[in-house]
Amino acid sequence: MKTLKLLSMSLLFSFNLISCEQSDLFVNELEVSTSNETYESIAFEAIEFTSNPDSLLSNEEMGLYLMREEEKMAMDIYAYFYEKYQIPIFNNIAKSESKHTSAVLRLVNYFGLKDPALEPTAEYSNEEIQHLYTKLTSEANTIEEALSTGAFIEEYDIADLKKLIAETQNADIKLVYANLLRGSENHIKAFAKQLKFRGIEYVPQILSQEEYNSIINE
Repeated sequence: MKTLKLLSMSLLFSFNLISCEQSDLFVNELEVSTSNETYESIAFEAIEFTSNPDSLLSNEEMGLYLMREEEKMAMDIYAYFYEKYQIPIFNNIAKSESKHTSAVLRLVNYFGLKDPALEPTAEYSNEEIQHLYTKLTSEANTIEEALSTGAFIEEYDIADLKKLIAETQNADIKLVYANLLRGSENHIKAFAKQLKFRGIEYVPQILSQEEYNSIINE
């Protein structure tokens, strides 16, 4: 009887532990984008551009074309992973990326540029982005690989955004990019946290370990 009682207590403890872990996982998946989505929707919708819309942009500032498609690629990949794995974090961050690509589109339209983004999902004007989409979606064959891919995409965004911020003097472009950067930093932390729950420590592939640690520990 005592053995049976101990076994029952052990099973109950195991069940509670699993339930807590699953609850923590769910909460952390939601917290990524609920707090982040609120911040982004307010920040992007409240921006009032002040620079001359007729001003000529430098070649570097035409990086708007890259960011428009890069953010669309992230949105498309996360939507693809959500459909495949049904993990809430992908759906939440895909919605956030939709705001990102729309924010860049506002700049594209403001400066009277032609939108490079193609309407169909998973199709891009930029050949490098097209290749990257195909590569990243075809190589992630498990949930863990998909989460690692998400972290890599955010690294990719962060590196490009830092470069583009340094290359422009336009206050409006800098402001939008700064918001995108904040979002990408939140996203990479979320993916890293999900991987850690699964016993995997994400290793940065583009950022230095110091840069990555700074973001994760912020």
